Amino acid sequence: MEQGSTRVKASKKNAIYGVIFQFLTLVMSFVVRSIFIRKLGNEYLGLDGLFKNLLNLMSFTELGIGVAISSSLYEPLATKNTELIKSLIHLLKSFYRWIIIIIIIVGSGMTIYLPNFIHGQIPTGARFAFCLYFLNSAATYMLVVNRTVLIADQRGYINSINQFVFLFGQQIIQIIMLMLGFNYIIYLVIQLFATVASNISLGFRSRKIYPYLKEHSTQKLPHSVIRSLRENVIGMISAKFGGIVLTSTDNLVLSMFVNLGVVGNYANYTTVINGLTTLVNTLIQAITASIGNLGTERDFKKEEKTFFQLYWGNAILIMNISFGLYFFFDRFISLWVGSKYELSEITTVAIIILFFQNQLRQIAISFQIAHSLFWQQRYKSLFEAGVNLAFSILFVRFFHLEILGVVLGTIMSNLLINTWWEPLIVFKSGLHCGMKRYWEVFFAINGIYVLSLIGIHFIKSLVHNFLIQIVVYIVLSLMFNLILMAAVADFRKLVFRIIGKI
Repeated sequence: MEQGSTRVKASKKNAIYGVIFQFLTLVMSFVVRSIFIRKLGNEYLGLDGLFKNLLNLMSFTELGIGVAISSSLYEPLATKNTELIKSLIHLLKSFYRWIIIIIIIVGSGMTIYLPNFIHGQIPTGARFAFCLYFLNSAATYMLVVNRTVLIADQRGYINSINQFVFLFGQQIIQIIMLMLGFNYIIYLVIQLFATVASNISLGFRSRKIYPYLKEHSTQKLPHSVIRSLRENVIGMISAKFGGIVLTSTDNLVLSMFVNLGVVGNYANYTTVINGLTTLVNTLIQAITASIGNLGTERDFKKEEKTFFQLYWGNAILIMNISFGLYFFFDRFISLWVGSKYELSEITTVAIIILFFQNQLRQIAISFQIAHSLFWQQRYKSLFEAGVNLAFSILFVRFFHLEILGVVLGTIMSNLLINTWWEPLIVFKSGLHCGMKRYWEVFFAINGIYVLSLIGIHFIKSLVHNFLIQIVVYIVLSLMFNLILMAAVADFRKLVFRIIGKI
């Protein structure tokens, strides 16, 4: 009981720090982006979005090995097996040294062929800017092992504080430089220096908490650990590939088949979605280490109960966010960057539905990570990647749907692959139970979501005043949550569990 209480306390602390700092960072990112658009223009905004996608493609070199190794840390950290922790960390350090070298080599090669990824004239200084971009990526791997240990040991709040301090400082300086008329290159130089400083600072803090990280002597990893790592790494390679195609090719497809301006328009919406995704995932990531810690007890019935409580809680949270997006997304874009950057209503709705789909998956993904179920999903991500890319190109190239096309492509890959394959892995190999209850809950949640969206559509068409819309949204949200609190036992238990531990 005491261990369960400790897990709840650790999850809550990580979640509170993470969400507060992520929210403040998100607010600042909107300020920075607003000034970025006004000072540098939509073309550089599109270029920045393209760089992010190219960088995610390059992240395939990491192969997901870091995640596989970090998930192996849950049990030795729980049992305080220092020697095994040291051996795993030593392996991770050696791996990331090679990753830094590979990123620099691959990035240098991609710089030469950068014009091939852009439809039209390449902006001034784009090649040098991309060099700064991939060097920043390489810098993030400098001391990433320190962050890995802290998060696996349920101390993610320390990482959250560190990231916030340096990112906030970075954003303040970037705003000042943009206001003074400095260019995109200076903007990226500031980002690079902040990344290096953040990693060095976190390194000092983590070595103070875990003095053994400074030790160079390590024991040979047990054969059982090596075998488990080998399977997990193979599984993560395909998962990494699928994840990269799923999240990193949209802007690339738009840039190659349409233009950078469209990429910039889409980037405004994805900035909002990514910000909200980061906030929600901060909550989920805060409990992933605790799920891993719970898994060491091998109490599958207890884990199953925890799964459904978290699944309902996550679903209801993202429903509330989705409904708010339906009411206010376009109005926010108009106030933030201007009405000319608004997308069509059908495209906006598709983006909202995709957000809901992606976030509904996150609890199952957290249980996969906590149980190191990477080998079991080795084929899933390959099918997911193929379906997503094929439908995206089909909709953009041949049906000329532009942004709506890439969004529909991702929705199709979720519907055809992820909705059944990911939970199958969790329930078969992690929780060791049937999926009947899962499908009942899944269809109930999606039915509630669709019916609610239809209802909100009619309400929104009748209410046009912004202030009245806010009041209507608040009233409907309160009613919605109270009804589900009364009707859904898992949601009610989760809320009482959280409140009871405050």
